[in-house]
Amino acid sequence: MSGIAVIVIDVQQMFFSGAAAAYRGDEVIDGINRLTSAARKANATVFFVQHESGADGPLARGSDAWQLPAALVREQADASIYKTVGDSFHETPLADQLRQNDIDRVLICGYASEFCVNATARRAELLGLRTTVVADLHTTQDKPHLAAGKIVEHQNFVWTHSSMTGKRVTVRPLADILQAEFA
Repeated sequence: MSGIAVIVIDVQQMFFSGAAAAYRGDEVIDGINRLTSAARKANATVFFVQHESGADGPLARGSDAWQLPAALVREQADASIYKTVGDSFHETPLADQLRQNDIDRVLICGYASEFCVNATARRAELLGLRTTVVADLHTTQDKPHLAAGKIVEHQNFVWTHSSMTGKRVTVRPLADILQAEFA
């Protein structure tokens, strides 16, 4: 396998709008649009992962909160993955679709750095995928004990300095990825 894919996690209205919108949300969406545009031009697969709850939950499929923000560019050829837990691989077809498309490298971005992005990056590493988290294209919200910017910084540090398999999750900024992968 030698293909590359972009996995965009949980960039949904509930997390990117309102008074408690994600940290640097507009910048993150703009960067994701730049990344996915470059990926499509290079014939890389783009996956949009959406978290969903039950029909009565805050992220019920089809609800306003569940939708992708209008500013996020999604093309018809992009793949959709729907999940109910933090890990985008858990009980979803993501791993099978990556295998079917001979993809062994993933670029991960989206929401929430310490939860869904982390869980997905760690599972990708465990699955043997060459995994990169885009350092400046993941985000979260402030928590009672730590500001969102510090959470993002901390997660970049953790991924850089720890491993579950001996193959580290790589952390690279968008500019480096655009130059190295899609120039």
